Formats: sequence, structure tokens, C-alpha cells
Amino acid sequence: MKKLMFAAAVAAGLAAFGDGIESANTVGYQAKSVRRLLSQQVCTFDAIGGGGMDIQKLIPVDENGDYIGDGDITIQFTSDRGALQGAYAYYGEDEYDDDCPAGWYNEDTDERVTFSFDPGQGFQVNAGTACIFTYAGEVVPAQAFVPCRRLLSPQGNIRPVSVDIQTIIPVDAVDDGEYIGDGDITIQFTSDRGALEGAFAYYGDDEYDDDCPAGWYNEDTDERVTYSFEPGQGFLVNAGAACYLKFPAL
Repeated sequence: MKKLMFAAAVAAGLAAFGDGIESANTVGYQAKSVRRLLSQQVCTFDAIGGGGMDIQKLIPVDENGDYIGDGDITIQFTSDRGALQGAYAYYGEDEYDDDCPAGWYNEDTDERVTFSFDPGQGFQVNAGTACIFTYAGEVVPAQAFVPCRRLLSPQGNIRPVSVDIQTIIPVDAVDDGEYIGDGDITIQFTSDRGALEGAFAYYGDDEYDDDCPAGWYNEDTDERVTYSFEPGQGFLVNAGAACYLKFPAL
């Protein structure tokens, strides 16, 4: 299940996504399915007025729109080698303890979390059952640079629309940065238990082989990839050096 819907825009007469976005004040929401067990996720909207999304505005629900509580859904933060470093779990009203409001809790500190995701920040979800996250906020149509640390980091398609992988370029700096080639940056796909299922690596012109154009390659098949990410689709990045994923403007 994957729905993509947009609320009324602040400015009248905005174009639909298929025709291009003409205002930074376009707002909307996206209901995105989250599989059972492990997956990578990313917010596809920024907070209205700028900044990342408040975690307390992200509520896991089932197909009927009812919240899933009792700590069954956790948002996890991992190290650059994939080790769990911290997690927040979702509870309904009075579920974590008497008189505790609904929300995400840090079970190690027994505190309701105060946290906002940075724009484009990816994260891991461990779900006891499949659920739905609704991302809401402001569409940012400008070219974007998403930071990726060295080694592993959860990332995803930050756009609420499909994006051709070949339009995403790993670079070493914002704005005028150079691409990072020679297969040093890979986009990885994992199973619901975290096992590697496939990967694409980035190469510059003639780096993969003579007369091969720049782009993402499947090193198992020796083919330049034809692939588009779904809106908000998560993935892992394995980087030999810290980098940025440059997303084109919408």
C-alpha cells in the first residue's frame, strides 16, 4: 500500500507535480507503507517554514488508520558499522505508564522524546507488524544535498515523487563539489532482516570500462542500472568517504 496525496497549497494556482512545482510553499502529505521487521525510511517533506520533522508528528498506524502502540514500532539509530546505538518506541495514551500521553519514548531513560529529524535524515525502523507512516509538511523543490557519513548510513529518496537513480550523484561537497567515482559509493538494498540483497556503485565517465558513461552500475551484471526509486523509498549507503547525495531539483 502506497498513497501519495497533496493538501491545499499556500499559494493559489500551483502546478501539479507532473507539471513541476512552482512554489516552495507547496504543502502536502504522503502515506507510506512500512514493512514488518527492518527497513530504512526517510521523511519526504520538511517542516513548514523549514527544518526537519518533529518525531512526535509521525504516528504509526494500521490499514484502518488506528495507531499501533505498546512499543511494537521502533525507530532505530545505528552506527557507521550498522550497530544499534539507540531507539525510540511508540506508545498510545497511558500505555507507557499511567497518565503518559501518546508518543515516542526512550525506553532507556523512560522519557517522552524531544527530537526532530534533520532534512533528508534517514533512519531504520523495526516493526513488529507492517504499518503506515504519514509524512506531512512543505515540499522543497530545489536541488538538494543529503549528507552521508563514511561507511554505512540509512538514507532514502527524499522526494514525494519517483526519482531516477541516474539523476542522483554522489559528490564530495555542496554546490560545486566533484563527483565521487570508482565505485567508492554504493547504494545497498537489504532484506527485512538486514541481509544485503543487492547494490549499485557509482562510476565516472570511462571508469567502469572504456566508453562507459558516468552513472550507477550493477557490478554483478556489468550493466548500467535502469532503476527509479519510489517516493520515500529507503536504502543504505556504503561510502568509502563522507559524501553528499545530490538530488536534482523537481
